[in-house]
Amino acid sequence: MSCAICPWYLSLNVPPGFNVKTDHMVPAKKSLGYYIALLLTLASPCVTILSAQNIYPPDTWEKRDTWQNVPEIMKFMGIKKGDVIADIGSHQGYMTLKFSKETGPAGKVYAVDVNHSHLKVLDKLLRESEITNVETIRGEYDDPKLPENSLDHAFIMDTYHEMDDYLKILKHIKQALKPGGKLVIIEPIGEERRTWNRKSQEGKHEIAIRYVLDDLEKAGYRIIQQRDPFIERGQHKKDALWALVAIPYPLSTQ
Repeated sequence: MSCAICPWYLSLNVPPGFNVKTDHMVPAKKSLGYYIALLLTLASPCVTILSAQNIYPPDTWEKRDTWQNVPEIMKFMGIKKGDVIADIGSHQGYMTLKFSKETGPAGKVYAVDVNHSHLKVLDKLLRESEITNVETIRGEYDDPKLPENSLDHAFIMDTYHEMDDYLKILKHIKQALKPGGKLVIIEPIGEERRTWNRKSQEGKHEIAIRYVLDDLEKAGYRIIQQRDPFIERGQHKKDALWALVAIPYPLSTQ
């Protein structure tokens, strides 16, 4: 995943006379205007990313219900009462709360996010709604920190394209799945961008299914279901979601 507090200065066009590799953010005897320009240059990308990560706050969920087509997602996943689900990249819990209701009191949902502020919002919602079958987990950028052999479903939606260490994450998910457990990935892609390279697609916060299929093969998964397109979002997002279900290959075949 892309870190919101990463060292952007290593790739930015900073003000003249400042060497980011040797000056270590402490240039000598520069004007106040220089420092202001530098601060704005360094801060603006991080502000943009932090804002982008908060794309579905709770006050937008009712509107999101009109286009997300959650019933179709639940049908595609085949969730049963009592199932254990990980919502990886949960943000503030839109799908987490849907899963909580779908799996019922006998089930459990792990809400995983690297953003502590997202989880604080979700924890507050859980307390206020007296929901007891959800556990929040602050994951790492290469590890969702899920208990081993615990999941019936691992779910990633509109998040996979943000993952830099996706092969490591897929490995950890494999360890967290029960025998017969499934990984579900749902991602957006604009029709006119399907032929773009991966980096360009990720810059638009989307990814074509072909790249993820390659990742899953490398990580030792077998695809058992895929739909592309899955949910059309043209009216709202001018793109479509694709979806797949994967299971780990047996250890003897890897």
